[in-house]
Amino acid sequence: MDELDLPSKSELQPIVDVFKTMSDPTRMRIILAVANGPITVSAIANLLDLSSSNVSHQLRLLRQQRLVVGERSDKQIYYRLIDEHVLQIYDLTKTHIEEKNEQAQK
Repeated sequence: MDELDLPSKSELQPIVDVFKTMSDPTRMRIILAVANGPITVSAIANLLDLSSSNVSHQLRLLRQQRLVVGERSDKQIYYRLIDEHVLQIYDLTKTHIEEKNEQAQK
């Protein structure tokens, strides 16, 4: 990629915003919990030992970045990843770090 192909700041901002959202450890743990299938706020709270209000707040931020989606079933809302790309971002980053650590140990 040469200098002329670099995206503008305005083109980069949505990407940076997604990374900022995913950079919070609590939100990342919620993403991983939601990746296992549809799950309620109370189930996430129990699984991660968090308050329901904290989980709800974090889910709102994840929904704003279109990383998760909630679907109502009767009185419950079940959250899931919006698509497989969200988990791929995590997996690629994890692989990158593991490879970097392996190289540093050589």
